[in-house]
Amino acid sequence: MSDTFPNELKALLNARAYPHPTDSVTLLETHISWVLLAGKFAYKIKRPVCLAFVDQRSLERRHFLCLEELRLNRRFAPTLYLEVVGITLRSGEARIGGTGHAVEYAVRMRRFDRAQELDQLLANRGIEPVELARFGRRVAQLHAGLPQASSTNSWGNPAAVRELILGNFEETLRAAGPIGSAREVEALRAPLSHKLDSSEAWLRQRREAGFVREAHGDLHSRNIARVDGELLAFDCLEFEPSFRWIDVADETSLLIVDLEARGWPLHAHAFWSGYLDQSGDYGGHRVLDLYKAHRALVRAKVAALTMGRSTASEDQMLLEEYRALLRSAGLALAPREALLLMIGGVSGSGKTWLARHLAPALQMTHVRSDVERKRLGGLDLSARSDSNLGQNLYSPVMNDAVYARLCECAEAILSGGHIALIDATFSRRATRRRFIALAARLGVRVAMIHCQAELPILRARLAERGRIGRDVSEADERVLDWQLQRFEPGEPDEGMEIIEVDTTRPDAVACAEAQIRKAFLA
Repeated sequence: MSDTFPNELKALLNARAYPHPTDSVTLLETHISWVLLAGKFAYKIKRPVCLAFVDQRSLERRHFLCLEELRLNRRFAPTLYLEVVGITLRSGEARIGGTGHAVEYAVRMRRFDRAQELDQLLANRGIEPVELARFGRRVAQLHAGLPQASSTNSWGNPAAVRELILGNFEETLRAAGPIGSAREVEALRAPLSHKLDSSEAWLRQRREAGFVREAHGDLHSRNIARVDGELLAFDCLEFEPSFRWIDVADETSLLIVDLEARGWPLHAHAFWSGYLDQSGDYGGHRVLDLYKAHRALVRAKVAALTMGRSTASEDQMLLEEYRALLRSAGLALAPREALLLMIGGVSGSGKTWLARHLAPALQMTHVRSDVERKRLGGLDLSARSDSNLGQNLYSPVMNDAVYARLCECAEAILSGGHIALIDATFSRRATRRRFIALAARLGVRVAMIHCQAELPILRARLAERGRIGRDVSEADERVLDWQLQRFEPGEPDEGMEIIEVDTTRPDAVACAEAQIRKAFLA
């Protein structure tokens, strides 16, 4: 590989070229970069190439792209990306730094253990879904602070999205020819076009609402690593703005479909759930499957084009990855039945506990009233409002606003063809009627999961929750007594199926899941 490395820079393969201790130097190569691993650091140099998506032939351009790489990646991984350094000559030999004229530039990065990259962690079963949920929340926090697309550019508008997605489809189709799967890809043309047509209004609405931002652009498991105990995204797309100025739902869809194609649906669900808990962007469901199909096809194309450049065993792995990604694209585009589930009961009845078990098992989107109440009140999820019964955060006006918000979330989830699991007390018939009417309007089935437990257990659970003090809910025994006095049980004439669950039973989760599967998912 060093044969392709410029003669002018070959002195960088020696330890003496570095201003810090290093025992050896290892050279890695990608299509557009050389990476030098030296001691505790890595140096990324732009190759002077001109490809369809990037022109790096001039030194000025390479310097600019190094600066862009540093700027963009320090948002996501500030502890990894350190600085842009000049490469100078001393007695005709290249060295990192120095005071002379720069003949080249490099991004200096802190090295990390490659075994801690997410794809490796998954392959070695070294990561649990909860870590992906934390990462999802972190990505949502980062997205919230990113610049939004302005009206003066076309990034993220429906016409640009259509052109990009259909252009990639044609490239994927051509890449599929040599491996004999062109017919399989061609079968996705009609459903992909239909999904684009049905998503056009939502794409426009989301752009106008500020969801198109300068994001990472390539958020998949090979660009995420655990560093100092925290998952960090690295290697943003710096070379083409249109690849990173995208809908944040497009950004998240790449990691979701990557995890699903690799056979880790619970990790994908955890990431998406964490992202939604933090962002509240349930409207992303309306375009999620479109972007999942697109991103699966992008990754499938890359896998197809990479085949034949490595060993037979690596090619076999790429072929398996390619086939899994095509299946994921097909699943994202396939029609499916949405479902609205209300999961209710008084405080301490175990509804949130049950929802947290059911949602990943059945791939449902869990929306919690306590979270949305804090969001509407402008409070951090860990903050306490110290509201009295029937006042402030728990006033009748706020209660109505919370259920209106939950209804909006449910509509967004259902409109995207997904299952909405709405977690609230649902103590009033009139409140339930609002959601039943929504289901009727959208033509989806609806059911109520009523959680219950004996009164002493309800009180004990609330007391324990208060002692620990980490739950989003602020309900205590006073709230419980108030709810019990006003609770209106669900009745058969309300137009929905009612599933009763005693959450004290050791098989409560299994029983609830079995009933839901039998009634709605068989």
